Amino acid sequence: MNPVSNRKYYRSLAPLLTAGVLNRRPSWSEIFGRDAPLELEIGFGNGEFLHRSSLAAPDRDFVGLEISWPSVKRALRRLGNPPRGNARLVCLPAGPALSLYFPERSVSVARALFPVPWPKERHARKRLFSRRFLDLLASRLVTSGRFHMVTDDPVLAAWTEEESRCSALPLALAERDEGLDTKYGRKWSHLGARSFFHLEGTKARHPEVPDRGIAEMQPTFIDSLDPNSYRPGGISGETAVVFRDFVYDREKREGLLSTKVVEGDFIQEFFIRLRPDGNRWRLYPALSHQVFPTEGVRKALELAASAGDGWPRNAGPSRPRRPRRRAGRPCAA
Repeated sequence: MNPVSNRKYYRSLAPLLTAGVLNRRPSWSEIFGRDAPLELEIGFGNGEFLHRSSLAAPDRDFVGLEISWPSVKRALRRLGNPPRGNARLVCLPAGPALSLYFPERSVSVARALFPVPWPKERHARKRLFSRRFLDLLASRLVTSGRFHMVTDDPVLAAWTEEESRCSALPLALAERDEGLDTKYGRKWSHLGARSFFHLEGTKARHPEVPDRGIAEMQPTFIDSLDPNSYRPGGISGETAVVFRDFVYDREKREGLLSTKVVEGDFIQEFFIRLRPDGNRWRLYPALSHQVFPTEGVRKALELAASAGDGWPRNAGPSRPRRPRRRAGRPCAA
């Protein structure tokens, strides 16, 4: 018997959008080949709801955002049975993906079904649906665009409702049956849950959100490399670059430079790879499909290529401090 005969295979990888496609910044009408209302699911889990929705509404287009590769694999299997052309998957964090790849006023409906709750107060900064994120989401919604979130966690529900009060996407909190027949809805119902927290709202105004933009990445080279003295220095300011460790494999003649780029609330950590290319060394992100090509990343490559000997005393910024969130704070003008 063939030992791999029982493995589950993807029926098609066509629904998965790669960085190579997204970084060309095509419109969603180009991607789907038509003009249709666009619905977004943030954190689609196993893809069950996205699968059902795209089958039930063939006249609408659907995009799912997820950071878990196992979840993406499960969703790909669902979307291939039967095949359909109105659903796409993106394996990227929601904030940067919305900022870079979704134009303003492009999404009709957005959903988040049972997002990670991070219920402990010390983990509050990890919760996704802050006022800043809700403003970003509102900027991507069409006029009167709608958002619906469901959670079983009362802490997350109350926190999100409070964050939304001053945002461009105010949310009303209600407690009722789940009503969507999702994996987690069934799970918590079997464990005794009788009601869930629903947060729903319509875009109230169009907020001005800075366009992060995709930087034009040119090939980056360095003429010579001495692994013993190669120590690039970072920069601080509105865009900060921190270089940490540099490791070099003498047999492969290849180096990896640990890099951190901070652009406001957007932080990327990755390795810059240095490899011989003719008589020079080429520098590029080691896992380019996981790195957003922003101005900060472009600057990090430039700094790495122009490195001198020794670490500057003021190399790199200190870790940016996050403001502490306080309950019941008034809306800022």
